[in-house]
Formats: sequence, C-alpha cells, structure tokens
Amino acid sequence: MKGSQSGQVFEWGSRLSVAAGIAEAMAVMHEDGIAHGNLKSMNILFNKTMDPCISEYGLMVEENNQDQSLLSPLNNSSIKQDDLELVPPQHMSSAFKVDIYAFGVVLLELLTGKLVQKNGFDLPNWVQSVVREEWTVEVFDNALISEGASEERMVNMLQVALKCINPFPSERPTMSQVSHMINAIKEEEEKSISFAL
Repeated sequence: MKGSQSGQVFEWGSRLSVAAGIAEAMAVMHEDGIAHGNLKSMNILFNKTMDPCISEYGLMVEENNQDQSLLSPLNNSSIKQDDLELVPPQHMSSAFKVDIYAFGVVLLELLTGKLVQKNGFDLPNWVQSVVREEWTVEVFDNALISEGASEERMVNMLQVALKCINPFPSERPTMSQVSHMINAIKEEEEKSISFAL
C-alpha cells in the first residue's frame, strides 16, 4: 500500500482516487444486484494509468441445506443472469453489507499503510481502539503525514471507513452513500489544490 512496484510513492491524492474508483465500481455492482463476496486489497489491481480494477468478484447463490439457506460465492463465469432470481432480497442485502465492511477495511489499509493479511493483524479493532483513545492522527500512514496531506480530509475518510466497519450491519451505509461521501472528500481535495495553485 505504501508504494508501487516501480518504487513510486503512493501519495494521498492517488489513495483518494483509488478509494473513489473502487467505491464507484462497487456502488454500480450493488445497484445491478451483484455482490462481490471477496473484496480485499489483494483483489484490487491497477492498470497502466493506476486506475483500480476489481477482480475475483462473484455472485451469491442460495443453496438449500436441510431447510437452511446458505450463501456461497461462485465464479461468475459459471452462472447465468437468470440465476440472480434464486437469491432472496434479504440475502443480497446481507451480502452487500459484508462488501461494505470489506470496503471499509480497504479504506483503513489506504489510510494506515498497514495490510490486514500480515500475521492476522486485526486492523479494524486496532483503528477503533486508537480512535477511542482520541489518538486519531496515530492511525495514519507516516508517509501521508510527512507529505503534508490534509489531516481534515484524512479524518473525514477515516469516518467513512468507521461507518463501513460498523459492527451492526443495518447501520452501515450503502455503497452509493459511501461513494458519494468519498467523492465529496475528493472534490474538496481538488478544490484545495486548485486554490493553492
């Protein structure tokens, strides 16, 4: 998260653009009734212009197992569009809430420079404990602090991430709401840059 393979610094403006791009793509997927099911930073690839591309997404399909319904992610190439009708709306809603939580974790990775996959590190709990102790600035990647990124906008992005990882799924925002919040932060960043010029 701190840099690319070419050794370039992953600065605040790039991280903000990545967050906005992923949020927008996820919002479109959710509006089309498609849950990702396995969103994590390892499934976000970059093209030559450093635009994020979401990979390994699937659809949720209901399986019956002794009168209980289970959701299981399947490779989207093995499913037809008609199969979407098999998924009850309440299950898709819960799959979307899982995606929103996962997106919140990706936001935390962008803000902290720490990866969840390392040694089972519980990034959401760590961030929440630091924020509870009112040491909010301590969560941000030192590279962002040293480049002089806007603390206000980083805190605003952190607030979006904390809404996404809310332990109560019903209180999490929709991906459309998340996309709107992140785009508002991005617009503020762009205004401040153009004002500074």
